[in-house]
Amino acid sequence: MNTIEQQNKDNDFIDIVGIIKNYIKHWYLFVISIFICGMLAYGYAKISKPIYLIKANLLIKQDDGKSGGGIQSAMLKSFSFGNMLGGGEVDDEVHVVSSHTIFKEAIKQLGLNKVHIIRKNFFNRIDAYKEFPIDVYTPEGVEDTLSTTLLFKIRSQKDKKIKVTIFDGKNQKVGAIQASNFPIDIKTQYGIFTLNKTRHYPQNSHLDMNIYLRGYDMVAENWDKSIDIGKIDKKSNMIGLVLKESNIERGKDILNTIIDIYNQKGIIEKNLEAKNTANFINERIELITRELSKAEKEVEEYKKANNLTDIETEAKIILEQNGNFRAKLIETETQYQIIQLIEDFLQKPENKYSLIPFTSGLSDKSSTEAVLKYNELILERLRLLRTAKDNSPTIQLINQQIEATRTNVLNTVKNIKNSVGIALKDLRLQESQFLSRIKGMPTQEREFINIKRQQVIKEELYLFLLQKKEENALALAVTTPKGQIIDAAYNQNKPVSTPKIVILLIGIGIGFILPIVYLFFKDLLRIKFSTKDELQKLTTLPILGEVCVNKSGKNIVVKEGESTSIAELFRLIRTNIQFILNGKDEKVILVTSSISGEGKSFISSNFSASLALLGKKVILIGMDIRSPKLGEYLGQNSPIGLTNYLASSEFKLDDIVIPNAIQKNMDVILAGPIPPNPAELLLSDRVDKLFNELKEKYDYVIVDSAPVGMVSDTFSLSRISDATIYVCRANYTTKDNIRYINALVSNNRLKKVSLVINATTAKQGYGYGYGHEKKKL
Repeated sequence: MNTIEQQNKDNDFIDIVGIIKNYIKHWYLFVISIFICGMLAYGYAKISKPIYLIKANLLIKQDDGKSGGGIQSAMLKSFSFGNMLGGGEVDDEVHVVSSHTIFKEAIKQLGLNKVHIIRKNFFNRIDAYKEFPIDVYTPEGVEDTLSTTLLFKIRSQKDKKIKVTIFDGKNQKVGAIQASNFPIDIKTQYGIFTLNKTRHYPQNSHLDMNIYLRGYDMVAENWDKSIDIGKIDKKSNMIGLVLKESNIERGKDILNTIIDIYNQKGIIEKNLEAKNTANFINERIELITRELSKAEKEVEEYKKANNLTDIETEAKIILEQNGNFRAKLIETETQYQIIQLIEDFLQKPENKYSLIPFTSGLSDKSSTEAVLKYNELILERLRLLRTAKDNSPTIQLINQQIEATRTNVLNTVKNIKNSVGIALKDLRLQESQFLSRIKGMPTQEREFINIKRQQVIKEELYLFLLQKKEENALALAVTTPKGQIIDAAYNQNKPVSTPKIVILLIGIGIGFILPIVYLFFKDLLRIKFSTKDELQKLTTLPILGEVCVNKSGKNIVVKEGESTSIAELFRLIRTNIQFILNGKDEKVILVTSSISGEGKSFISSNFSASLALLGKKVILIGMDIRSPKLGEYLGQNSPIGLTNYLASSEFKLDDIVIPNAIQKNMDVILAGPIPPNPAELLLSDRVDKLFNELKEKYDYVIVDSAPVGMVSDTFSLSRISDATIYVCRANYTTKDNIRYINALVSNNRLKKVSLVINATTAKQGYGYGYGHEKKKL
């Protein structure tokens, strides 16, 4: 298994014990969080009121079409006041019941745009629905246009000193006043408001009260979200209203008021439709009355002119024999007149959005359906006008549909009229042929038949309209609401709100979870590691040791006779490096890091010093030739350095070595002047020659190289190194830097890489405690 696979396997392992220890380490967060959340839950449970489920059920009546009887025959069958005055589908009525207009009207009637809160103490606040001690009276029209919430804070002392402050929805003061008696007038940018006490006002007592005033539209929108209105089931005509409310009386009132307003509006609209129909019928009766009177007068004048007495009896036999033929002729004439009525009705501008009251003249089914569809569109427009304005897109759209349908119906009526006219012309032709066959009948009888037929037609139409007038008057007199109340608003006995003990347990649970979430995301979002354990989760590379924070202020902390914790840590690293180097020929140790500032020079200098204390010949080389800082760090200065040696063969090894620079057995080679071609110098053969000489002369060669995350010089030195110490600094080196070194190792860019952690938190007992770690390595 390669390094990356091993690392992925280790990362998949969840250290449950480590996680629990981390949580225990931060036990105080859990105590604080549980206490605060528990107190908040307790306060909420103390303040919150139980919420009850309030219901009401309304049955929508479906009006069936009614037809007449008697001598009017087909005319009465097709004339349906049910279609004209009845309602639509139940789904449409659901939208009507839940419309903004009805909600707004209910808010107005109940005054729900004002909320009165009496403050007894922090945990005791009374929502006074009807029995409130003080009320606010607004200027006319303010509640219809108010778009914010006005808060009236009223403080009444026993000495009758009354203080009133008004705030808007942004908590900005818009008015304030102090007074000693009611009523109180307060002038604001919204108008002059009047505060006055009611019969429930407590005398000679302290009063702390808030009144929230909102606009009708805003409150209607809020209640619309709180009330669930819909059909009980798909096949039912019953509408259910459900509300969750802490104040039972207020909840019942709002549901019952919504139902009452819906029924009242239904009755008003039904009566309005009936009145419009009555006006149309009265106009037609007046016209038919004049025409009937004219026909009767023609009969009278014809009898006088021709000295006729009882021409009906004389023609009885002929009329009985040809009754069927004449009945058909009369029916056709009547049909033609009704079609004419429909055409006249549609062509009048004032009937643009009125219902077509006659359908009997349309002989085919498709034509009748077109008229019915037109009436349905008219009714739909009436319903939409309950909640929408004339200029709204919905009304404009349905107006276009009505106009198109009216044109279609008018064309259909004209076509039927032409068809009936042709049939009528044919019947009259047959009549003339029939009369020509009655040679014995005087001319007076034939002329009288024509006049009498016109009279009968007018009588039929007159009786038909009279009957419809009575039916319409009956519908106007009946005020039965369309919605039958099956269940007035009632409440369930048990509240549906969360029990207070459950709220408290939830608060404690949240208090327990919040620190876990906080610690999890804190660890997840942290881009740097801080401990050895965290570093081990990021890589499988061996860790030689960790060096605590250097608080001495000295650059070299490893000296002969020193037994500090940090010196012991370097001795541990010195011991552990023996397990990395195999054989006497492996002497060159490359020291690098990701970026500057991780303590690379500090580690390489003190690590070299710890090796020298063993009596080994050690040389420290500063090969960060782009940014040389080793000389400054060690307090050494030399005009000649490594770059001079690499650039010119005139210089020898002894020319650049500073013997015993820090202590005995520890020599140093500084970087020297910064060259213009550092990369080429590090790739030259003089580098290989140098290290061959150093390996013969020294036991250890420590190379302080450039950071691998900044330049590529270190990679060119990998050819001459035997092992690599990679320096990481706690709370400084990022996790991405560790992933980068993992990638370098996977690609064999560096040899035998081991990690050293710099600047960790100091621990106690390094002198003895790390003996165990030696055994592990």
